[in-house]
Amino acid sequence: MADQVQVEDPRVQRKINLAKERNTRVMLVRTNDTHIVLDIARQADRAINYLRRNLLIRFDPEKVLPLLKKYNEAVQKLNEAAGELCRFTGIPYRVPRGLEEPLDEETKQGIEEFKNERKADLIEEMALSELENEKKENEA
Repeated sequence: MADQVQVEDPRVQRKINLAKERNTRVMLVRTNDTHIVLDIARQADRAINYLRRNLLIRFDPEKVLPLLKKYNEAVQKLNEAAGELCRFTGIPYRVPRGLEEPLDEETKQGIEEFKNERKADLIEEMALSELENEKKENEA
């Protein structure tokens, strides 16, 4: 019956409902510093999600990729700082999944080639779609 918790305060009820979601993480915040980092991460998450969903539709990859690179570099620096804090205090630190090992140049190049191939595929699909639409219009 834990799924049927009802609370008077709608803000608390919203938090309870969000905690049930698959992609939700619940965290006890002990410091104002963490509040700030979580606020930044929440807003960045929304922006990155929007950018990725609209890449090649609304946004030029040449402009988006440097922004994502800058964000990922900042995340890496935060990871390093958190690791240093934990080492200094003797608190165990686990590097988050995805940050375990920086990508080597060969892997980076492979990812870049894949992106370029995917971009070319999307452009080709769009061109074919336009040709099909023109053909249908001419037949009508």
